[in-house]
Amino acid sequence: MVSFVLGWARRVVPAEKAARLELAVEEWAANVCRHAYPEGGGALEVSVRAEPGRVVVEIADDGCPFDPIAMRAPDVSLPLAERQLGGLGVLLIKRMLEDVRYRREGDHNIVTFTVSR
Repeated sequence: MVSFVLGWARRVVPAEKAARLELAVEEWAANVCRHAYPEGGGALEVSVRAEPGRVVVEIADDGCPFDPIAMRAPDVSLPLAERQLGGLGVLLIKRMLEDVRYRREGDHNIVTFTVSR
């Protein structure tokens, strides 16, 4: 899945931005696999759209509802021993990409990542 997205991204955006998108997709997929399906099993669906000067990736799953946009950012100013676990992957994704959106359609979480030139 990650290679598929990266192949599209490299055709449209600079290598640095394609690499950011690659990392975001990999992180998101790992989070879905780890958290969306507490009972095990499940599906992940990805679509990629190349538009003039940008790439748009949508990743859908039918796991537990989760809105990464509404998630409170972890306090990274605290010493490591005082930080709560979790949230760094979502923070990383939000900081690396120009646009991250979430919507819930029926029983599906859909996250949209966009990178431009």
